[in-house]
Amino acid sequence: MKRMLALLATAALLAVVFSVPVAAEDTPSRYVVVFAGNGLPKDAGKIIQSAGGTLVSEFPRIGTAIATSSSPAFGNALQRSNKVHAVGLERYQVLPELEVQAFVEQPTATDFLYFLYQWDIRRVKADMAWPTNSGSHDTVVAIIDTGIAWNHPDLAPNVVYAACFRTTPGCSPYPDLHWHGTHVAGTVAAAFDGGWTVGVGPNLGLASYNVFEYVPGVGVVAFDSAIWAAMMDAAEEDFDVINMSLGGYVVMPLSQEDVAAWTAWLRMAQYINRKGITIVASAGNANLDLNGPVAHIPSDVPGVISVGATGIRPYPFYPWPDAYDVRASYSNFGAAVTISAPGGDLGPESPPAPYWWYLVMSTYVIIDPVCAATQSCFPWYAWAGGTSMASPHVAGAAGLVKDQDPGLNPHQVEAILTRSAESLGDRQQFGHGMVDVAAAVAEA
Repeated sequence: MKRMLALLATAALLAVVFSVPVAAEDTPSRYVVVFAGNGLPKDAGKIIQSAGGTLVSEFPRIGTAIATSSSPAFGNALQRSNKVHAVGLERYQVLPELEVQAFVEQPTATDFLYFLYQWDIRRVKADMAWPTNSGSHDTVVAIIDTGIAWNHPDLAPNVVYAACFRTTPGCSPYPDLHWHGTHVAGTVAAAFDGGWTVGVGPNLGLASYNVFEYVPGVGVVAFDSAIWAAMMDAAEEDFDVINMSLGGYVVMPLSQEDVAAWTAWLRMAQYINRKGITIVASAGNANLDLNGPVAHIPSDVPGVISVGATGIRPYPFYPWPDAYDVRASYSNFGAAVTISAPGGDLGPESPPAPYWWYLVMSTYVIIDPVCAATQSCFPWYAWAGGTSMASPHVAGAAGLVKDQDPGLNPHQVEAILTRSAESLGDRQQFGHGMVDVAAAVAEA
């Protein structure tokens, strides 16, 4: 059933290895409390209160709660309860730093001529899948990010739902802090004849989630609890795919602080998968070997498809005939990476203009507080690079696979994507290879 656009206001990634907020002296710290077992005990609030904290929010499906406390002894006190599995400060994900972005000059043609600049869409053979399946609004990809500018002509036909989750009041589903989610959404499902670009699944439905907020002294961040709330909402709405172009890092073996976050994320992924939703996430932009002690959350969590980025071989090695498939210089790698997709890359030394098309071109919105308040910010286009740009290619492919066969579960969707991927050689660099949208749809 086609979903009508719903605007929901709900009150209450990369630069560092640890992304744990430090509260001001007069501000209580936020904690993730993971209880033993997958449910919440009936006296969860009393357990938290007895340790000197206040229950803020609950995630009963995964046995997790968010609490605040000003007591430095809160975590240790709570850990003494045999009903508590782990306690840790709530993490946040910093908005990923992207490789150089460049605004697109106004084209003189429609989307299909302008599509000539979208090397990434052609590389994953999305256009070869469209005669078989270009998607429908029966299948919805949830973009958990900074929100989607649904007034963008390329996106307006396909945005069917919007919601916002933050830890602070004044939550707007419309993007009010950054263009990131709008760019990601265009790669998934920019519509036929909407404007100047085309996505992997041009007729798929899009659900917009704004989970990022501004923290003074830190920047634009998404707290884990906001992301989890969006994931739970996507499950309640019975959406089909979740894309998360975001993330942070933990060091293995896990510290007691990080056990809580990892366990909660693992339970969340398991729950979302049980609800029939495929989870896709970016592998991270730090050029890290994920076989080492560092793990990336959420992409390394079991049940999540981790997407690494490829680029065009950088200047002065020109892109034809065989220079598309190099691991992007920033992309994390290792056995944890499931599959690869174009993320764009300028290499260690940026080539001169006009080589911005080595990046990924997609939808963009020029944000300011005035236009955000009226949900009317100026729609535009931009090139950008990052695993954030790679992940939505796979999310769009997963959406088309699911649309082709709605009975597939997340494990079957992942198996089709990995079996049909085009091998690029070293699995440590590329996972199962380049996502092949046409082959995946044909196999579904």
